[in-house]
Amino acid sequence: MTTATISARVPDLGEPGLPEPVAGVAWRRPTVEDAPAMHVAANLSGRVDHPEYQVPLQEIVDDFEASHVDVERDLVVGERDGAIVAIGAAMMPDGQTDVRRVFLGGTVVPEARRQGIGTALLAWEERRAAQRLRAHGDDTLPAQIHAWAGSENATVPFLTGAGYEVVRWFTDLHRDLSQPIEPLDDGGLTIVPFTADLFEAGRIARNDAFRDHWGSQPTTPERWGRFTNRDILRPDLSAVAVEGDRIVGFCLAEHDPDDAAVAGFTSVYVALVGVIRERRGLGIAPRLLTRTLEAARDAGLERAVLDVDSESPTGAVGLYERLGFTTAKQSV
Repeated sequence: MTTATISARVPDLGEPGLPEPVAGVAWRRPTVEDAPAMHVAANLSGRVDHPEYQVPLQEIVDDFEASHVDVERDLVVGERDGAIVAIGAAMMPDGQTDVRRVFLGGTVVPEARRQGIGTALLAWEERRAAQRLRAHGDDTLPAQIHAWAGSENATVPFLTGAGYEVVRWFTDLHRDLSQPIEPLDDGGLTIVPFTADLFEAGRIARNDAFRDHWGSQPTTPERWGRFTNRDILRPDLSAVAVEGDRIVGFCLAEHDPDDAAVAGFTSVYVALVGVIRERRGLGIAPRLLTRTLEAARDAGLERAVLDVDSESPTGAVGLYERLGFTTAKQSV
């Protein structure tokens, strides 16, 4: 680990202000009342960038309500002709213990691309990210700016052209639920749906299971609450293995009925799968996943969908392939 402070490593890019004027776009700070219009813009982009799913409105609203987001400084929108055509975000998640990391979340609607809007937006995001990092100027922890992009859209060459490096590949896997699902017994486990009374046990298990995963930081109660309280989380499609008052394995699943309109099929999204480290290698994960696959099939859904770190230390890709998942695409 470097002994230089963040303020010595991260340059001062100046006050972020607003993005530079470009292509007739008027920039301003959004409020939660803008969430529906931001939702429309995000999903106009999504039809090109990730056509298999939509961004839920709740996900956008959450950004305005999360304590780690400075709404008046971390978010920006660009309007043209009365519609939002660009969204920018530079947010530092809560719960970081061994890194200071800011995530960029910008998008420009397809009809407004290649007009310099994305370049102006990225420059603003970087100014705000540097400011967020330099607020921890005395730290000697790693300081990073991260962005996500699907491998098949133009964001990857845009970001690499701006100096970003691809550091990790994630694989999107699909499973046809019309194909046979090999039943597995419970293996002596107590397997139950994920319910509200298991909230804290689930958070503790998640943090233990993901301690050795790339990029993972502990999930705080607030962040866990945002995830588990989402309307699309389906306890009836989820399964957890319990021992006494603790969870030793979990498979938490979501279903957003709006995804079918863009994806062309109904699906369950396997949002989180994990086993606490002392119980790995005992066949817990495949049993939980099988329960979710069976429940989704019985609910009339057509596919199971998930994404996984291609270099997962638990060998997760092989597990999913053995359960019938196949590669759909990759993201970085």
